[in-house]
Amino acid sequence: MLLSQSPVRAAATFCVALMTSVTLFTASTAEARGTAVAYTAELQAPVSAAQEIIRDTVFYCNGTECKAAKSTSSARTICAKVVDEFGPVTSFAYKGKAFDEVQLAKCNN
Repeated sequence: MLLSQSPVRAAATFCVALMTSVTLFTASTAEARGTAVAYTAELQAPVSAAQEIIRDTVFYCNGTECKAAKSTSSARTICAKVVDEFGPVTSFAYKGKAFDEVQLAKCNN
């Protein structure tokens, strides 16, 4: 029997391939779960649980609360798109910094 035909070598190769696959899968799912919330919005009227893609990021809304990870668009653009999709907002924040009354008024118009 040749070394390349050894059942032990075949088993070892399989184990290495399996561990590599598990490691890659675990890293990608952990990264997806660990995405930080960048946008938070409080809607004037509640919506049923929904998720919408707005400017390349997924917004998750339930009741009057919406959250999403960072987008490549500006916060003003994202706020306006949230209003277009879900209705007027009573508050909107990007990375914890809340929009003031003037910014909210522009967003809601």
